[in-house]
Amino acid sequence: MWNPVDGKCCTNPIIRGTCYTSGMCSSFSQTGSIRILEEITRQTGLQVLDQSAAGVPEQGERTQRPYNEVLVIFAGKDGQLKLAPMYWQLIHYWEKEFKSKYSCFNVRAESLGKPHNEALLMRRRCVFPVAGFFESRKMNGRPVKPRQVFEFSLPGRNLMSLGGIYFAWRNPNDDTDRRLSCGIITVEPNETVAEVHNRMPLMIAVKDVGRWLDPGFQELSRLKGMIKPFGGELNSRLISHA
Repeated sequence: MWNPVDGKCCTNPIIRGTCYTSGMCSSFSQTGSIRILEEITRQTGLQVLDQSAAGVPEQGERTQRPYNEVLVIFAGKDGQLKLAPMYWQLIHYWEKEFKSKYSCFNVRAESLGKPHNEALLMRRRCVFPVAGFFESRKMNGRPVKPRQVFEFSLPGRNLMSLGGIYFAWRNPNDDTDRRLSCGIITVEPNETVAEVHNRMPLMIAVKDVGRWLDPGFQELSRLKGMIKPFGGELNSRLISHA
């Protein structure tokens, strides 16, 4: 499994503590858009418009990594839920180019009180529809050697919805150049993940997916109440040594 961590610390006082650069969550498994739409409708009853370039054919599951486009569900300006590709690294409004030297593919839950992140939490929430996510085992905050990679998934390999935030970046030199980028919110681990890693992605319960994606839902205290370790059953399996 690929690890994007470059070991650099965040020195920008605006976003210090916002990005989490320990390789968690640095990869997940995702199917094509057709199956995602079928599963999200079956689970939640939500109707989602496919804007992923004419329906991505099913080719089994694919491992997705940061700094690439991944399929994300979000609400458009008209309130319509959409499945579309977004760049998996949150590019903030102050960036002059669509890139950042900071590894903002994850956003710590503890940082959501910062003004910019709180605004995104209120109005720009999304979910990453995935089959499973991967973590490397850590002991006392350090990766074990040889490296052990675990996959976490729901029973029956049901679709899981990882909670995130996104931003519509605008090119300061060309207002027609607008691009979407996103990051996964991370929380303290539940008992299953804690055996492997000290963080886990935010998993949105099926009953809460519609509310999480509703841009009209802006009760901050209730939103923050949804940001917690997953309380349901989660399977784990060792998939590789390195």
